[in-house]
Amino acid sequence: MREVRAITLLALVVALVVISFVVDLPGGDEVRSWIRGAGAWAPAAFLLLCAGGTAVFFPKPVLATASGLLFGILPGAALAIAGFTAGALISFGIGRLLGREAVARWLGDSCLRTLDEVFAKNGLAATLVLRLLPVIPFAASNYGAGVTAVRPALFALGTALGLVPTTLVAALLGDAVLDLGSPRSIAALVAWLVIGVAGVLWGRNLLCRAARTS
Repeated sequence: MREVRAITLLALVVALVVISFVVDLPGGDEVRSWIRGAGAWAPAAFLLLCAGGTAVFFPKPVLATASGLLFGILPGAALAIAGFTAGALISFGIGRLLGREAVARWLGDSCLRTLDEVFAKNGLAATLVLRLLPVIPFAASNYGAGVTAVRPALFALGTALGLVPTTLVAALLGDAVLDLGSPRSIAALVAWLVIGVAGVLWGRNLLCRAARTS
Protein backbone atom coordinates (compact mmCIF):
# COMPACT_ATOMS: atom_id res chain seq x y z
CA MET A 1 0.00 0.00 0.00
CA ARG A 2 2.85 2.38 0.88
CA GLU A 3 4.53 1.76 -2.47
CA VAL A 4 1.25 2.42 -4.28
CA ARG A 5 0.87 5.78 -2.51
CA ALA A 6 4.46 6.76 -3.30
CA ILE A 7 4.02 5.88 -6.98
CA THR A 8 0.71 7.76 -7.09
CA LEU A 9 2.22 10.91 -5.59
CA LEU A 10 5.23 10.71 -7.93
CA ALA A 11 2.92 10.32 -10.92
CA LEU A 12 0.91 13.34 -9.75
CA VAL A 13 4.04 15.51 -9.48
CA VAL A 14 5.24 14.42 -12.93
CA ALA A 15 1.78 15.12 -14.39
CA LEU A 16 1.75 18.61 -12.85
CA VAL A 17 5.18 19.36 -14.29
CA VAL A 18 4.11 18.22 -17.77
CA ILE A 19 0.83 20.13 -17.58
CA SER A 20 2.59 23.31 -16.46
CA PHE A 21 4.69 23.20 -19.64
CA VAL A 22 2.02 22.28 -22.20
CA VAL A 23 -1.15 23.91 -20.86
CA ASP A 24 -1.87 27.59 -20.35
CA LEU A 25 -2.91 27.37 -16.71
CA PRO A 26 -4.49 30.20 -14.69
CA GLY A 27 -2.27 31.92 -12.16
CA GLY A 28 -2.52 31.40 -8.42
CA ASP A 29 -4.16 34.80 -7.92
CA GLU A 30 -6.82 33.94 -10.48
CA VAL A 31 -7.54 30.59 -8.83
CA ARG A 32 -7.86 32.24 -5.42
CA SER A 33 -10.19 34.87 -6.82
CA TRP A 34 -12.51 32.07 -7.90
CA ILE A 35 -12.33 30.61 -4.40
CA ARG A 36 -13.10 33.98 -2.80
CA GLY A 37 -16.14 34.22 -5.04
CA ALA A 38 -17.56 31.12 -3.33
CA GLY A 39 -17.62 32.94 0.02
CA ALA A 40 -17.32 31.11 3.34
CA TRP A 41 -18.41 27.82 1.79
CA ALA A 42 -15.03 27.20 0.16
CA PRO A 43 -12.84 27.19 3.32
CA ALA A 44 -15.50 25.27 5.26
CA ALA A 45 -15.73 22.64 2.51
CA PHE A 46 -11.95 22.35 2.30
CA LEU A 47 -11.64 21.93 6.07
CA LEU A 48 -14.23 19.14 5.99
CA LEU A 49 -12.42 17.57 3.02
CA CYS A 50 -9.15 17.53 4.97
CA ALA A 51 -10.83 16.02 8.02
CA GLY A 52 -12.71 13.37 6.05
CA GLY A 53 -9.78 12.65 3.76
CA THR A 54 -7.53 12.03 6.75
CA ALA A 55 -9.93 9.45 8.14
CA VAL A 56 -10.18 7.52 4.86
CA PHE A 57 -6.45 7.44 4.06
CA PHE A 58 -6.49 10.09 1.31
CA PRO A 59 -2.88 11.24 0.67
CA LYS A 60 -2.32 14.19 3.01
CA PRO A 61 0.44 15.84 0.88
CA VAL A 62 -2.04 16.31 -1.97
CA LEU A 63 -4.47 18.25 0.24
CA ALA A 64 -1.67 20.17 1.96
CA THR A 65 -0.28 21.29 -1.39
CA ALA A 66 -3.76 22.19 -2.64
CA SER A 67 -4.25 24.42 0.41
CA GLY A 68 -1.53 26.80 -0.73
CA LEU A 69 -2.81 26.90 -4.28
CA LEU A 70 -6.43 27.54 -3.28
CA PHE A 71 -6.09 29.85 -0.28
CA GLY A 72 -2.52 31.14 -0.14
CA ILE A 73 0.30 29.98 2.10
CA LEU A 74 -0.72 31.01 5.63
CA PRO A 75 -4.54 30.81 5.33
CA GLY A 76 -4.27 27.55 3.42
CA ALA A 77 -1.84 25.99 5.88
CA ALA A 78 -4.04 27.04 8.82
CA LEU A 79 -7.10 25.43 7.22
CA ALA A 80 -5.21 22.26 6.37
CA ILE A 81 -3.70 21.91 9.86
CA ALA A 82 -7.11 22.39 11.47
CA GLY A 83 -8.68 19.85 9.11
CA PHE A 84 -5.89 17.29 9.47
CA THR A 85 -5.95 17.59 13.27
CA ALA A 86 -9.71 17.11 13.34
CA GLY A 87 -9.40 14.10 11.05
CA ALA A 88 -6.61 12.65 13.20
CA LEU A 89 -8.79 12.95 16.30
CA ILE A 90 -11.69 11.30 14.47
CA SER A 91 -9.43 8.39 13.48
CA PHE A 92 -8.00 8.27 17.01
CA GLY A 93 -11.51 8.00 18.45
CA ILE A 94 -12.57 5.35 15.92
CA GLY A 95 -9.46 3.33 16.77
CA ARG A 96 -10.41 3.37 20.45
CA LEU A 97 -13.97 2.35 19.65
CA LEU A 98 -12.90 -0.49 17.36
CA GLY A 99 -10.44 -1.85 19.90
CA ARG A 100 -6.97 -3.31 19.77
CA GLU A 101 -7.77 -6.51 17.86
CA ALA A 102 -9.41 -4.69 14.97
CA VAL A 103 -6.58 -2.14 14.65
CA ALA A 104 -3.92 -4.88 14.99
CA ARG A 105 -5.33 -6.55 11.88
CA TRP A 106 -4.42 -3.39 9.92
CA LEU A 107 -1.04 -2.62 11.46
CA GLY A 108 0.22 -5.96 12.75
CA ASP A 109 0.91 -6.98 16.35
CA SER A 110 4.64 -6.19 16.31
CA CYS A 111 4.08 -2.68 14.94
CA LEU A 112 1.39 -2.05 17.52
CA ARG A 113 3.61 -3.24 20.37
CA THR A 114 6.33 -0.86 19.24
CA LEU A 115 3.86 2.01 19.04
CA ASP A 116 2.67 1.12 22.56
CA GLU A 117 6.20 1.45 23.91
CA VAL A 118 6.92 4.68 22.03
CA PHE A 119 3.70 6.39 23.10
CA ALA A 120 3.93 5.18 26.70
CA LYS A 121 7.26 6.93 27.27
CA ASN A 122 7.23 9.76 24.72
CA GLY A 123 3.58 10.62 24.10
CA LEU A 124 4.07 14.16 22.82
CA ALA A 125 7.42 13.52 21.14
CA ALA A 126 6.13 10.35 19.48
CA THR A 127 3.12 12.18 18.08
CA LEU A 128 5.34 14.97 16.79
CA VAL A 129 7.69 12.61 14.99
CA LEU A 130 4.84 10.62 13.46
CA ARG A 131 3.59 13.85 11.90
CA LEU A 132 7.03 14.37 10.34
CA LEU A 133 7.71 10.81 9.18
CA PRO A 134 7.02 10.40 5.45
CA VAL A 135 7.35 6.59 5.64
CA ILE A 136 4.46 6.00 8.07
CA PRO A 137 0.98 6.64 6.64
CA PHE A 138 -0.64 9.53 8.48
CA ALA A 139 -4.03 7.82 8.86
CA ALA A 140 -2.52 4.52 10.01
CA SER A 141 -0.60 6.24 12.80
CA ASN A 142 -3.81 7.96 13.90
CA TYR A 143 -5.76 4.72 14.19
CA GLY A 144 -2.80 3.01 15.85
CA ALA A 145 -2.43 5.79 18.41
CA GLY A 146 -6.07 5.28 19.39
CA VAL A 147 -5.28 1.93 21.03
CA THR A 148 -2.08 3.02 22.77
CA ALA A 149 -1.53 4.74 26.11
CA VAL A 150 -1.13 8.24 24.66
CA ARG A 151 -3.56 10.76 26.15
CA PRO A 152 -5.96 12.43 23.68
CA ALA A 153 -4.85 15.94 24.71
CA LEU A 154 -1.17 15.14 24.06
CA PHE A 155 -2.07 13.47 20.79
CA ALA A 156 -4.05 16.50 19.63
CA LEU A 157 -1.29 18.94 20.66
CA GLY A 158 1.48 16.86 19.12
CA THR A 159 -0.49 16.45 15.92
CA ALA A 160 -1.21 20.16 15.51
CA LEU A 161 2.39 21.18 16.27
CA GLY A 162 3.93 18.41 14.20
CA LEU A 163 1.85 19.32 11.17
CA VAL A 164 3.07 22.91 11.08
CA PRO A 165 6.44 22.52 9.27
CA THR A 166 5.38 20.01 6.61
CA THR A 167 2.04 21.70 5.94
CA LEU A 168 3.63 25.13 5.61
CA VAL A 169 6.20 23.77 3.17
CA ALA A 170 3.49 21.97 1.20
CA ALA A 171 1.37 25.13 1.11
CA LEU A 172 4.39 27.09 -0.11
CA LEU A 173 4.87 24.53 -2.85
CA GLY A 174 1.18 24.70 -3.70
CA ASP A 175 1.34 28.47 -3.90
CA ALA A 176 4.13 28.10 -6.47
CA VAL A 177 2.89 24.90 -8.13
CA LEU A 178 1.92 26.71 -11.32
CA ASP A 179 5.46 28.07 -11.52
CA LEU A 180 7.49 24.97 -10.67
CA GLY A 181 10.77 26.41 -11.95
CA SER A 182 10.69 29.40 -9.60
CA PRO A 183 13.23 29.73 -6.74
CA ARG A 184 10.52 29.48 -4.07
CA SER A 185 9.18 26.20 -5.49
CA ILE A 186 12.70 24.74 -5.55
CA ALA A 187 13.27 26.00 -1.98
CA ALA A 188 9.99 24.37 -0.89
CA LEU A 189 10.99 21.04 -2.40
CA VAL A 190 14.39 21.17 -0.70
CA ALA A 191 12.80 22.10 2.64
CA TRP A 192 10.33 19.25 2.31
CA LEU A 193 13.21 16.84 1.67
CA VAL A 194 15.17 18.13 4.69
CA ILE A 195 12.13 17.80 6.97
CA GLY A 196 11.49 14.29 5.68
CA VAL A 197 15.09 13.17 6.32
CA ALA A 198 15.05 14.72 9.80
CA GLY A 199 11.79 12.94 10.55
CA VAL A 200 13.16 9.59 9.38
CA LEU A 201 16.28 9.91 11.54
CA TRP A 202 14.37 11.05 14.62
CA GLY A 203 11.68 8.42 14.15
CA ARG A 204 14.19 5.61 13.63
CA ASN A 205 15.88 6.59 16.90
CA LEU A 206 12.58 6.52 18.81
CA LEU A 207 11.47 3.24 17.27
CA CYS A 208 14.84 1.53 17.84
CA ARG A 209 14.86 2.55 21.49
CA ALA A 210 11.30 1.28 21.89
CA ALA A 211 12.14 -2.02 20.19
CA ARG A 212 15.17 -2.55 22.46
CA THR A 213 13.08 -1.81 25.54
CA SER A 214 10.28 -4.14 24.54
